[in-house]
Amino acid sequence: MHNIEKSAFRRGEYVGYADRCVFRITRSTSTYGNWCAIASHGDNAEAHANRPIFAFRLRDLSQKLAALGV
Repeated sequence: MHNIEKSAFRRGEYVGYADRCVFRITRSTSTYGNWCAIASHGDNAEAHANRPIFAFRLRDLSQKLAALGV
């Protein structure tokens, strides 16, 4: 997972990078997946606002974030 790392400031959370944005990754109880990524800030954050990305594994979430930059 080259675009996801542990958060240095929030315990139990991760930070993802894709499409010139920083995504805050938290645990989710949704039926869409166990992890949820929400764009928090960056050059292109407005394009991803109100569009959470869900995945069941962090590896799958990493692939979805990588696909945003293509």
